Amino acid sequence: MQSKRYNILYLDSGSGIGGGQRSLLLLLKHLDTTRFRPFLGCLGDSMLAAAARKAGHPIIPLDLPKQHDKGDKLRRFTINDIRHDLRQLKVIFQLLWVLAEKQIDFIHANSLAAGLIGGVAAKLYGVPIVMHKRYATAYGVLDRICDALLDRVILVSEATRWKFAPSSKQALIYNGVELPSFQLSPKAETLRADLGLDPDALLIGIVTRITPEKGIHTLIEATATLKPSPAVQLLVVGGPYFPKDAEYIDALKAQAKELGISDRVIFTGFLEDVGAILSLLDVVLLASTIPEACPRTIIEAMAAGVPVIATPLGGSKELVTPETGILVPAEDADAFAAAITQLVEDVERRNRMGKACRLRAEQLFCATQNARLTEELYLDLL
Repeated sequence: MQSKRYNILYLDSGSGIGGGQRSLLLLLKHLDTTRFRPFLGCLGDSMLAAAARKAGHPIIPLDLPKQHDKGDKLRRFTINDIRHDLRQLKVIFQLLWVLAEKQIDFIHANSLAAGLIGGVAAKLYGVPIVMHKRYATAYGVLDRICDALLDRVILVSEATRWKFAPSSKQALIYNGVELPSFQLSPKAETLRADLGLDPDALLIGIVTRITPEKGIHTLIEATATLKPSPAVQLLVVGGPYFPKDAEYIDALKAQAKELGISDRVIFTGFLEDVGAILSLLDVVLLASTIPEACPRTIIEAMAAGVPVIATPLGGSKELVTPETGILVPAEDADAFAAAITQLVEDVERRNRMGKACRLRAEQLFCATQNARLTEELYLDLL
């Protein structure tokens, strides 16, 4: 006798594709569709909607509050943000109609805003809701309201744990990666030529969305102080997420020019084949100035067997171990330069770290394994 197939409504309020959206798309790809039927509720004109449609996932356009820019350390949610979100509470009525029309059994929210709105709709309609907690910062009363509405919370690192909520309500499941995609890529050397990279240079780089809180200006400053031998080039891979991020990219290019290292700092823009670009890199960098939950930059680097230099904020300090990389203070260009120098001058250490990275990825970050853990959590609530 075939078991029931459950209808799940996934909710995401992002307008672009950051780490959280990429992780959600990967979960949808590896979901057991013989047991679960997914629907994705999101902004109909978003990059996420376009990517999901391309992958064949059913889309339900919703007027969800757009994701806020978390780059401002002091003003996470302004009064205008909250007023705007309150005006958009009409989406709850949209959700109630969707829940009934699609006979939804379960809601999975992929952000705080989605958790708050989805939580209200779930309580009114009488279905369970889980939220993927993909942020390591605190939102005070909003967090507590969200906790009251949720049935379970999926943590992507210990850094995302709610200290005020019972541990029985929280489950740690790291973000996943498709491990086979991060083996040595045959496209790597072709990509090296296409980007016009120095064939003899050691390559360090950051693969991320380009925003000020990623601290890329610190990496450019550090690169300027590196010794000329061995030759090192810095790759900045990614594009803007919020409109003001385009201004940041312009500022980074101006900084590299002013420091006289434009030929050593390569801005590639967005590249779809992350596995290929990571195959090129000798060291992956993450200079975040605010806590991140579970940076995909790190787990993808580990899957590719590339050592990591990162700041000890949020989930980074539990992902990067002494065997897999080096942690340095945020916004400290000299510390980054010293750590980079250590690794570029010691190929044996890089190789040892690379092997340890891949092993750690296989143990913790397998997309298929983590999808099964997520499904087990669903079944506990259904």
